[in-house]
Amino acid sequence: MAAAPAGTSDALPEAGSGRPAARQHDRRHDRRTQARIAAVQALYQLSATDAAPDDVVDEFHLHRMREAGPAAVADKALFEEIVRGACGDRAALNRMIGESLSENWSLERMDRVLVALLNAGAWELLGRAETPARVVIAEYVDVARGFFDKREPAFVNGVLDRLARTLRSGEFGEEPEASEATDIRNSAPTAGKAGPEV
Repeated sequence: MAAAPAGTSDALPEAGSGRPAARQHDRRHDRRTQARIAAVQALYQLSATDAAPDDVVDEFHLHRMREAGPAAVADKALFEEIVRGACGDRAALNRMIGESLSENWSLERMDRVLVALLNAGAWELLGRAETPARVVIAEYVDVARGFFDKREPAFVNGVLDRLARTLRSGEFGEEPEASEATDIRNSAPTAGKAGPEV
């Protein structure tokens, strides 16, 4: 199992610091960030074992999300949505990601944590339209910084940005090439129900 990202803290923003609205936003953001980290860890675990997605989700709920630590504050609904959504049709997500890679890269050559991270980010771009693409990209770049200290965060940014510009071209003020957008959308899994807005 991949370790928790470096730089994560058990502490929530201190009560009494900042304005109430800012504190509420920080806590909500922290809960979502921790859900994304836990989802990447769960997807990694699923890639390394023969466990069923429901079993891994249950294990996280029963153990990791009950213990003191960052995962304890995770938005459990978002965590489940990402894990189940990314597992729903991993082959289609991997095709979408593969089409966003440069020629000399393949998923088979990548670290499993990196693949899990890209699967979670790709699913969120596809399945959670209420979360702006730039927010999804920034969140997963930050998650990548917790797991990697080299070029991987920039790589995650590039892959998710290419994918977002195809899946959500309107958010970037551009139109994708018709065949590219159609190919990716046709290979995309059916997105689950939308969760809370980020």
